Amino acid sequence: MTLSLERRDYADGRVLSIHITGLNKAQDSLSNAPKLCARIRDNEYEGLIMNYQGCRFDHTVSQFAKVAEILSEGMPPSLRIAYVYDQTNLIHAAYITRLMKSAGLNARALGGFESALAFASGEEISSAAPVQAASPVQPKILD
Repeated sequence: MTLSLERRDYADGRVLSIHITGLNKAQDSLSNAPKLCARIRDNEYEGLIMNYQGCRFDHTVSQFAKVAEILSEGMPPSLRIAYVYDQTNLIHAAYITRLMKSAGLNARALGGFESALAFASGEEISSAAPVQAASPVQPKILD
């Protein structure tokens, strides 16, 4: 399963969307996280959409937490971060959202792109409901 990234700007260039499909390996996430933070800061984005629909992860829980740590330390505190999930990675999206929120960032896991765009752009619609983990959730590691 080959990793594919599609980057696109929305909301008059205020929101960066990255659609990740295929197998997302931990070493790629760890090396790309600082680059993503720099891109967000350099372009002064107000919102970020990480679209995981069609993405699979090989990360351990500690690797996923390290990615979240890198992102939370490098992202502007005012950034709105939306994680879009499908049924196979809901737990991953909920887990990283919880980690980002616990670091003080404004993050949500959402089941659709339109809701994510509304949140990330600051134009949230009333039907956009965040997914919140009630307790620490560990993602299932795929074989």
